[in-house]
Amino acid sequence: MDDQAENPAISRLHERELSRRIILRSALAGGVVLATPSLAFLGGEVERALADAPKRGGKLRVAHVGGGVSETLDPHAGVSVIDASRATNLFDRLARLAPNGAYELELAESFEPNAKATEWTVRLRSGVTWHDGKPLTADDMIYTLKRIGSPKSTLSGASTMAVIDLARIKKLDTLTVRLPLKHPIAELPDSFTIFYMQIVQNGATNFKHPIGTGPFMYQSFTPGQSSLFVRNPHYWKPGRPYVDQLEMLSIPDNSARLNALLGGQVDCVENLSFAQAKSQMNAEQIAVLNAPGSNIIPILMACDLDPFKDVRVRQAMRLIADRPALLNAAQLGFGNVGNDLFGRGLPSYDNTLPQRMADIEKAKFLLKAAGKEDLTVTLYSSKASPGMLESATAFAAQAQVAGVTINVNIGPADTYFTDKYLKVNFGQSQWASEPIITWMEQSLVPGAPWNETHWRRPGFDALFFQARGELDPRRRQTLLFELQKQLYDEGGYLIWGFYPILDGLARNVHGAVPNPAQPLSNLNFRDFWLA
Repeated sequence: MDDQAENPAISRLHERELSRRIILRSALAGGVVLATPSLAFLGGEVERALADAPKRGGKLRVAHVGGGVSETLDPHAGVSVIDASRATNLFDRLARLAPNGAYELELAESFEPNAKATEWTVRLRSGVTWHDGKPLTADDMIYTLKRIGSPKSTLSGASTMAVIDLARIKKLDTLTVRLPLKHPIAELPDSFTIFYMQIVQNGATNFKHPIGTGPFMYQSFTPGQSSLFVRNPHYWKPGRPYVDQLEMLSIPDNSARLNALLGGQVDCVENLSFAQAKSQMNAEQIAVLNAPGSNIIPILMACDLDPFKDVRVRQAMRLIADRPALLNAAQLGFGNVGNDLFGRGLPSYDNTLPQRMADIEKAKFLLKAAGKEDLTVTLYSSKASPGMLESATAFAAQAQVAGVTINVNIGPADTYFTDKYLKVNFGQSQWASEPIITWMEQSLVPGAPWNETHWRRPGFDALFFQARGELDPRRRQTLLFELQKQLYDEGGYLIWGFYPILDGLARNVHGAVPNPAQPLSNLNFRDFWLA
């Protein structure tokens, strides 16, 4: 997501930048598939980084897309990848996404549910201190959750906190908190892996000089330009971080970011374009970090607005799409073909549904039946995300064969997700890898902050809440398959493909491993080191 380019949505961060999106799920084997291709892609670069003994010292310089003057140090209010990057390195979460697709506990030592998953007991890690020397306590966690989930909150995590009965949270001892839920959740730790769920100090309201528990400590920050952090010598993870300083630079232009890396002005850059990645793979001047996942640039059809409130029109548009051709045109062959469902490669993704293929004659039949055989519609697009505009223009060309005229409206990248997004009948967005049920919570059910297809189905909602609280994994998967079948048949998403996160690294940068949640190893700079 330029400025807010990788926003909403991100982040889709990607997260609001796409802050929404940032996690896989815990302890299930499906995520491993996502990391494996990346290791081969780097030709042993990852294995070498892990095998060498890390060296200490130096300044790690990272170039991000940037979010302009709206950038913030408030870890709960970020709307761009660079906001997420600062938050991730100044603060810590209860849990985070590991490279293999499983969650790993961070500030939490344990999550324990009761028999019905209506209450969870969270035990915090002992010995963790804030940058000012104070110990981490249960009061910090309770304050954080209530700050995010306050009734008046406009913070990104408010919808995530809505299921917790904040008034009944109970402190059991200095490091233990009991979380009562309004509805059962079978896998609560997933909810805390998103970047805007960082734990802040009890009472913190001013983040001009933030105090966290993270691997780096604040030194300076100029919104839209740069920030400088220094190593936390008392970090709770032994030996981390390796570098003495971490500098983040805001460079909105793709070419300028890559040129800064090639010229030695920075050590890492996020989000190479597909063309840049392909070129650099051949040149071998830098390393390309390839993190395959369930990241998508979907085409959105509003289910309550003309002409897409007629399900036949939505079905026709999906049948127009030549998915392999879109993958080649928009992503230069990187990634995988989609089937109008989110979460390929993730646990509980329904692989049993037939792969949808282009069928122009059937599309024409459906449009005629709906009285829309000479349909003209505007598709709102932008360069806000990699491959977005390219896929829009390629799809518009494909639609002509079916007698559909699609006029592509190109909006500014920095305001695309704040201007007409969520309001238009036909548009695009971006989502990054996260658990399927978390994605549904963010995009499809009551209270979803990004219901971009205007999907409202009481039956779907009831089934979703049943699935979210189902403790039996097999039964939960059955319910999730039923939900996906409804979306496959009637939904407003045209998910034509999945794309990898592609980042650039100088050859002397080590410790980075592919992670589908966010760019640059899920922004995990505590593990990076310089040769």
